[in-house]
Amino acid sequence: MIIQQIFQEYQETKHKTEISISQMKNDLGDLIDKIVLYGAGSAGIAFLSYLHDIGIYPKCFADGSPGKWGTVCENLPVIDYKEIVKTVGEDALVIITINTDGKKFCKSFEEALRTGGHSGVYQNLKDSGCKNIIDYTYFRRCRDLFQGDTYNLPSCSDVRLMESHEQDLCKVYHLLADDKSKEVFEKLVRFRMLDDSIQIPTERQDKQYFEYEFFPQKEDEVFVDCGAYNGISLNMFLQENKNQFKKYYGIEPDKDNYKKLTEYTATLPEEIQHKAVLLNKAVYDTQRKLNLYSLNGPGSFVADIGRMETEAVKLDDVLGADGATYIKMNIEGSELPALKGAEQTIRGFHPRLAIAGYHKTWDLWEIPELIHSMNPSYHIYLRSYMNHISFVFYCV
Repeated sequence: MIIQQIFQEYQETKHKTEISISQMKNDLGDLIDKIVLYGAGSAGIAFLSYLHDIGIYPKCFADGSPGKWGTVCENLPVIDYKEIVKTVGEDALVIITINTDGKKFCKSFEEALRTGGHSGVYQNLKDSGCKNIIDYTYFRRCRDLFQGDTYNLPSCSDVRLMESHEQDLCKVYHLLADDKSKEVFEKLVRFRMLDDSIQIPTERQDKQYFEYEFFPQKEDEVFVDCGAYNGISLNMFLQENKNQFKKYYGIEPDKDNYKKLTEYTATLPEEIQHKAVLLNKAVYDTQRKLNLYSLNGPGSFVADIGRMETEAVKLDDVLGADGATYIKMNIEGSELPALKGAEQTIRGFHPRLAIAGYHKTWDLWEIPELIHSMNPSYHIYLRSYMNHISFVFYCV
């Protein structure tokens, strides 16, 4: 009933809260021609693409990372945020396009202003002379803008699509294994459809993927790390398990990230290196070539606009008779096809799963439904690590 009540309230209030694309443009007024996007990362690229689709063309990106200054991102120059006023003017409209909850968290590993959290970003922009500062989440009210969920932007879901999947959302709510999971799920649905000021129960980020309250640790773990990045998950896995495991698969499609992964692994003791299999590939539902949008860091994603070609593999083919005891996936929106490519492993070996569920609107219901269809005996839990931005389904 809880999810149904949210949908009922949505139907009663949506006409009061939604605005059209034309109304949004009208609200921006003359500032529409003086837009600067702060954050030349995955969120900024996604939001820029949405704006281009409706004929809005920002002037440039600004960023807090000196390494990005003077570069070009999606044909826009990337400038030092302290140069915004000089470059665009005092009346520039700065739209913060980093993954943030709008209050506290800033999810960007190379974000120079992260130490101050969200308030730190605002304060630094104000100190540099910027007067008009808003978050990209302001545009969530314009629901037509995000129909289709074409680009990865976790804070701006396709609410129209959710509206047509009420029954699926109700089903998943009842599939969840504990009260906390149900609370997180209910508040995520409420956040997306009704109230983006709501706070979702949030866990410590250093425990993400390794919530051992749900399952025992194993000395013979076969850990499959999809989206291995630079070895950060491997490092945490080794700490949590005191270097005891049978085999590790680190799978990372981005060439720069993969290089960092291999460099980190080379620093580990030889007995650990001998049990590690590293692959510069993407996991998917078929073996094929994919276009990867490389960010030379976290967040690289498969997309038609990607300029880097990467080879995709099925986990079933990679693992074979080894199987797996534990599969972790955070692969920027490719989780569903990757799970389909691991169906034989999931059905045959029943590995524990830790699967990111926030990149695409439909991941919220399709990921748990798919896993349940592969193995109805799984207990499915849900935990959030950054309010509405980062959450993981655990399946045991």
